[in-house]
Amino acid sequence: MPSKHWSTGFVALGCLSYSSWVCAQSSVTLYGIVDVAIDISNQGNGTLAAMQGGGLNSSEFGLKGVEDLGSGYKAIFDLENGFSSSSGVLLQNGLLFGRQAWMGLAAPWGTVTFGRQYSPEYVANSANDAFSHGLAGGLSNIGTTQAGKTAGVLTAYSITGRTNNSINYVSPTIDGFTLRAMYGVGGTAGSLSDGSSVGAGASLAVGPATLNGGFIRNRPTGSLGTVDAYTLGGNVGFGAARVIVAYSKDVNATTPGATLRFALENVGVQYQLGVSDRLLGQVIRIVDTSDPLPTSKSAYIAALALVHSLSTRTSIYCAYAQVWNKEGSAYSLGGAIYTGAPATPNATGRNLQIGIQTLF
Repeated sequence: MPSKHWSTGFVALGCLSYSSWVCAQSSVTLYGIVDVAIDISNQGNGTLAAMQGGGLNSSEFGLKGVEDLGSGYKAIFDLENGFSSSSGVLLQNGLLFGRQAWMGLAAPWGTVTFGRQYSPEYVANSANDAFSHGLAGGLSNIGTTQAGKTAGVLTAYSITGRTNNSINYVSPTIDGFTLRAMYGVGGTAGSLSDGSSVGAGASLAVGPATLNGGFIRNRPTGSLGTVDAYTLGGNVGFGAARVIVAYSKDVNATTPGATLRFALENVGVQYQLGVSDRLLGQVIRIVDTSDPLPTSKSAYIAALALVHSLSTRTSIYCAYAQVWNKEGSAYSLGGAIYTGAPATPNATGRNLQIGIQTLF
């Protein structure tokens, strides 16, 4: 994904046995985040206090490398692991490098990468979110409860946010315009579409304003339907503030007669309070027009967070968010790696999150 880090902090690995010429041309970097939060919530089923291994950001570590090939060409790679700092378990279904695992070529005409990587829609969706997919105010952290279990309303986020077996192209930025395109190879004998993904996205920066849009379609293996995701939004800076307005929609049509269709409309703000403090706020409207619902279900979320930097690498944060369920909806709120506890229909859900993170 586009980096969700609020700041950067990297520790370079030594060149070991490489010659001094190779060391001058190449580098490998170890980087990561350790984030842990206390989440106190009430989704209509009583108060629940839990420790989470990622609130503002998910905990992760990775290795990224670059080799200068000359004439403007570079070989690049990124291997990124996700884990829970509260329990030590691997995330992304136990994958060793479940967050990212790709390599490719950077050239004057753009960058092409191959492997498990973030889709163009996810890149745009993250830029359209004032919370950058963190805390209870993040777009991807909204859950809906069915049969006592919670699943994210952004189905395509969980399926295509990271796309396996994908080829990704990012153009050079020309006059503020950047183009992204992706194709995920299906790997199914006798069918080029089964298991495949196709997506595109673009961003345009003009002065203090930026527009971000993206789309992806995935056809899960063995399914007759598709999972589609769209996002379109923009942000503009006013001094220390940046205002974000966006629209996102997910359509999961993989089950005949039971299409899941969620839309999120959000208005957010990021405000720099001096050198050490950052204020985040966001209001979200959820619209559920899934089949076979007789009428549309909608609900509203409001969230506020304060991030205080103790140093260039370490921050503490506090956030509060609330969801007003109605018309039978049962939405819940979570954090960077979870979608919240099961909710009671029509209940007002509340989340308080206090945490700390450090970058390396």
